Amino acid sequence: MLKKLISVCLLLSPVVVASPAHASLQPRASSLASNGLVAEFLSELTVRVSRDRVAPTKASRLYANVAYAMFLASAPSDDLLFEKLGNVPELPARAESIDPVVAALAAGTSVARNIFLVAAARTTFGEFRDRILRSAATSLSAVDEYESVRYGISIADAVVARTKTDGFEESKKIMAPDVKGPGIWVPTQPGYQPAIDPGWATLTTFFNDTKKCTLPDPPTSGNSSSPFQGAAEEVATVAKNLTEEQKSIARFWDDSRGRTGTPAGHWLEIALAAGIEKNTDAVKLIRAVAHMSMAVSDSFMVNFGEKYKHMVERPITVLQRSDAQWSSYLPTPAFPEYPSGHSTISKTAAVVLTSYFGEWKFTDPGYGLTQESRSKFEVTPRTFNSFDEAAKEASISRLYGGIHFTFGLTSGVTLGACVASKTF
Repeated sequence: MLKKLISVCLLLSPVVVASPAHASLQPRASSLASNGLVAEFLSELTVRVSRDRVAPTKASRLYANVAYAMFLASAPSDDLLFEKLGNVPELPARAESIDPVVAALAAGTSVARNIFLVAAARTTFGEFRDRILRSAATSLSAVDEYESVRYGISIADAVVARTKTDGFEESKKIMAPDVKGPGIWVPTQPGYQPAIDPGWATLTTFFNDTKKCTLPDPPTSGNSSSPFQGAAEEVATVAKNLTEEQKSIARFWDDSRGRTGTPAGHWLEIALAAGIEKNTDAVKLIRAVAHMSMAVSDSFMVNFGEKYKHMVERPITVLQRSDAQWSSYLPTPAFPEYPSGHSTISKTAAVVLTSYFGEWKFTDPGYGLTQESRSKFEVTPRTFNSFDEAAKEASISRLYGGIHFTFGLTSGVTLGACVASKTF
């Protein structure tokens, strides 16, 4: 029944028109009880990102656009977050009878189904979407259900249209800078892949000012065998003396493609867990998740802009000049070192989430991994006293993994804090 309703809505979805002041919707009883459905949907999204091996940058864009649509469908027009967002599409008029959570779920699930990179996932995701919406709409009249779903789909149309003009396709044509010399990035083991996503920084950010965040040049020594003032020697010393605890931390935060929902998905799961434990109203949870996901997406863009601006080589390249057998504990990603992406996006996520949930103590079971995967990769739960403590561990995990210099970590934290500050 609902599938037919959605199909009709897609056919009847109106042209998006300006609405200078739509109503501030008050959460209904269904909204107050629907945070679990919001979490179920977004958690399922991270599972599918992992299963279909979506790359971290592309996953961050997917999460952000889905959450963005959910925010637009549920937020009141006077929400202060709108002042920080750029290029907000003109929204259709919204009737007071529309349920904000049903509209948000219709918007988010429709965006996910439209822009998910793996075509085979779209059919099964459509079935999941119908079930979620059916659960969310149980207390609505048939008319209100219809209008809420229809409104959500009209928002999805606007967000999908934005994805066609955000520079994603154009970014694929951009090549990494053709520079060579001591300290300059080159492809690394294990696969010697070409540079990944050198054009990612050209995508349109969600927030107005996040691209104003930049970093200074990294420290250099002028010594070709040690171009970063001994930073590589520190990595080698840490790698030689890795404890089992440090190895566990490196594995826990690896979040590589195909193993989890990627770093952005890991933080999305943390946000959802915080919202559920604190019994956050569904509309407020959507806002928190959207704010964080869009900030993290911007953080990836800004981070990759710095990576390809500075083109810093990885520790493995430096260390193998003196020891051809040296290898990092974790596989080295196929893009420049400076700054650390994990450090950047984790700090951004932690700052945003702290603004919503405070200093929350939580246990992370290894979000995004199935129980089988947790056993396979020897991932055990970890407990943190705050989001920031988790972000700090995510950052240092990359030193333990042998894939970042310390200056790459500290600069990433600085950059991530800057990005977060531009979103408030």
